[in-house]
Amino acid sequence: MLATLIAVALVNPGYTEVNWTVDGVDRKAYVFKSSVTNKPTPIVFCWHGFTGGGRQAAIGYRVHESWPEATVVYPQGLEVHLLGKSGPGWQIAPNAQGDRDLKFFDAMLAKMKTDYNADSKRIYTCGMSNGAIFSYVLLSQRGSIFAAAAPVAGIAPRAFKGAPAVPILITHGTKDPLLPFTGAERSRDMAIANNGVGQTQKEWAPGYMQYTPAPKGNDVIWHTHDGGHEWPAGTTDNIVKFFKAHAKS
Repeated sequence: MLATLIAVALVNPGYTEVNWTVDGVDRKAYVFKSSVTNKPTPIVFCWHGFTGGGRQAAIGYRVHESWPEATVVYPQGLEVHLLGKSGPGWQIAPNAQGDRDLKFFDAMLAKMKTDYNADSKRIYTCGMSNGAIFSYVLLSQRGSIFAAAAPVAGIAPRAFKGAPAVPILITHGTKDPLLPFTGAERSRDMAIANNGVGQTQKEWAPGYMQYTPAPKGNDVIWHTHDGGHEWPAGTTDNIVKFFKAHAKS
């Protein structure tokens, strides 16, 4: 019985591998299609960390399981050189590597609209580490597209300063050995300035602080934990809760 279940899981993993050619380069993503068939549905882009992969992100973050009504896209990165080594990842600033990943995002989004009945008012981005950094890049260059964002263990590039106001939930560990906590605090402060929110804090969920007032619902929520460079337990459910609460007007 166990062998049969494993075989079924390998044959039918629940996702579709979708392929694109962008600037002559083959790109791919693992797409978990929404369980909803009769109306436009949310689209969530979930970006893996450096040296990771799209299937690994699906297994680790499980956004599609927490929100089956959404179509969740786990893209696969190309090789980048960071921290003295090479591996799959994403551009960390606008104009880097010919904006290959921004172009990839544009191609994926176009397909979500034509083939997956995307709700243009409910497009979201989240990611871990290098994937979180790329989410910040997306907000700086494609911010008007998104209903909300949720970077985990990432630091915003300078280009994020002055980005369009987008609701954002930021998660970072105080003992992160790779991307210092002070960098996350600077990212939070840029988000507060971008969104024009106040400095009064109230609890949004246990361990999550919301800055108020937030004009036009452009919330900034700040979650710190005592761990390191990680996607801590409970993160996925709170990201989905946050995304569900935000749609573009």
